[in-house]
Amino acid sequence: MENTNQSNVSSISMPDSTVIQQAVHRIIQNRKRSQQVLLASAAPSICSIDAIGKALVQPELASFYTDLSNYGERALNESLPSLSFGLYRKFGDTGERKLYEDAYFERRGRLAAIALLAVDSNAPGWIETLEDMLWDVCGEYTWCLPAHLGTGEVEQVNGNIDLFAAETVHMLAEIVTIHADRLDTRIIHRIRAEAERRIFTPLYREQRAYHWQDADHNWSAVCSGCCGMAGLLLLEEESILTESVGQTIRSMQAFLSGYGMDGGCAEGIGYWVYGFGYFVYYADMLREYSEGELDLLNGSKIAAIAAFPMRVHLSGGTFVNYSDSAEQQEIPSGLLSLLASRFCIQMDLPFHIPLFTDDPCHRWAHLLRNVMWSSPAMYLQEAGAVPAERGIILDDLGWMIAKGVLDSPSADLTRDEPLAIAFSVKAGHNDEPHNHNDLGQFMIHCGGENILCDPGAGLYTQAYFAPGREQLFHISSSGHSVPRIEGKEQSSGREAQAQVLAAKVSDNDRTLDACLELTAAYPEAASLARYTRQLHWSGPANDVGSMAELRLKDRFQWKNREVSSSSTLHSVGELQRPSVTEQFISRRVPEKVNEGQIQWHGEQATVCMTYDANQWHADIEIINTVDHDNMPVTFYRTSLDWREQSNNSSAGNDEVNSLETVCELKFTIEPK
Repeated sequence: MENTNQSNVSSISMPDSTVIQQAVHRIIQNRKRSQQVLLASAAPSICSIDAIGKALVQPELASFYTDLSNYGERALNESLPSLSFGLYRKFGDTGERKLYEDAYFERRGRLAAIALLAVDSNAPGWIETLEDMLWDVCGEYTWCLPAHLGTGEVEQVNGNIDLFAAETVHMLAEIVTIHADRLDTRIIHRIRAEAERRIFTPLYREQRAYHWQDADHNWSAVCSGCCGMAGLLLLEEESILTESVGQTIRSMQAFLSGYGMDGGCAEGIGYWVYGFGYFVYYADMLREYSEGELDLLNGSKIAAIAAFPMRVHLSGGTFVNYSDSAEQQEIPSGLLSLLASRFCIQMDLPFHIPLFTDDPCHRWAHLLRNVMWSSPAMYLQEAGAVPAERGIILDDLGWMIAKGVLDSPSADLTRDEPLAIAFSVKAGHNDEPHNHNDLGQFMIHCGGENILCDPGAGLYTQAYFAPGREQLFHISSSGHSVPRIEGKEQSSGREAQAQVLAAKVSDNDRTLDACLELTAAYPEAASLARYTRQLHWSGPANDVGSMAELRLKDRFQWKNREVSSSSTLHSVGELQRPSVTEQFISRRVPEKVNEGQIQWHGEQATVCMTYDANQWHADIEIINTVDHDNMPVTFYRTSLDWREQSNNSSAGNDEVNSLETVCELKFTIEPK
């Protein structure tokens, strides 16, 4: 399933230049009528100081506000962490990036906290502290991260705009708009001057080319969207604002070209939040400023992208997490509330406003919109309900997902809630954004956890994005539930692509069948002629049952091999067959029940794998590593190694003499 969707079939078309000019002219005229560019009456509703103040005292924001206040008190009484040269140089010298970034994001967090708390005009000291912080951020050597600056030489810094320089100018623009009537005018002028020098001049006046402007992934949406929102708030010249709007819409078209019409995000749910989130934030501000004349949130493709989180949500806030995405993902409640309202999306997540400290990057755009947009009414759901969409095939992305529920009898007879289960398998190719070499990877979910799982993102270091990265556990196929063939792992590159031979959901949504050809993923397996992975998922009957089942059949077909100078071909039964090792990744400890059975016990369910012990030898390996946040984590790799058979073995002569190896497995999922 190759994603062939290009910008010509993206869901937004480039508005006529006359339409853009007319809309920008209206924006400028409205500002002039307000007499001052930064008066609240000229600002979008998201930047209304009165509305923010009222929102912060709503009951649903009580936990958020307590967390914010506690963090803000510390920010009020401690100096900002220094971005010293010693920290700055570490990435270029050693590849280490975390120490600088910890200090960088702590600075952004403290600024965000003070900016929100300062809307209370009765709070002493907040505005003075806010001014000092704004001045300090304006004085940073660069708003970019060193990891995005190569060796960090001066020529790599000047005029460079990365994700975080863009986020910074957007943050400063909204803060100065919110507090325009209370900030010292010298602070306002400094922010405008730094925005002009670092962002607006190179991007809009000089029109330098940046790699992200036509990228088909999150960079184009985040960078262009943040700079574009800052432009809507700060730019006064009609011609430059027109350039800003036109550039931003073109970059948004490029961003959307990375999505197929199925709305699937190859980077996973975390990067959906990042990229599509900033697309939505810019689109909303542009719609409001242009009085609805420029509205990017239209069309079936946008609606499909908006629905992606609910399609890949399995249960309990756990998601399908291929690529560099996390199983447990906190999705901004403001973003989801807006999309649910705009596109009538049925939420199957509990309503929860993320705490201020939940996001280690303290992204201002999410924080402010969680405060302003979060709506409990958009999250109404029936506990324990059967998923509205149980069989999902994302044709362009190559992901297949099946959901269901099991009976879950409880020792507490007053509680008998159904248990959510799910299965997913991935096709695609091995040159996707934030790629892992994982064609054919699958996961089994039950009761809020992925029992057979994907490792997700590892710790971001210089090596994580450098040549040879496919040797790292989180990225390599050895970190996924796919086989090694002749000792070889999957290769990287666009040519390593899965072919979807079949993908079908039954009429009653109870079964999902998929067949993938994965031969191209193993070019180094010299004897391999063809490798297919066939999967059959049977969910519980009558919506709710007591068991679900996955049957997996891997078929490895081998090339004829010449073994003498006379080119005599021998049957495989007379030679040692090429090696195959099946692999299964879990966080749960595998247990060998007996020969031919392995179990993984989750919190609420057990997955049992049945295999032919005469043909396959089981082994379990403990893998200690660190996760994306540099926290220790343990995975377990269960391996099944092919056992060579003789012609009179129990496997049967037909199987042994054929030019193939077959692995047939059955996984059953039952509640505890």
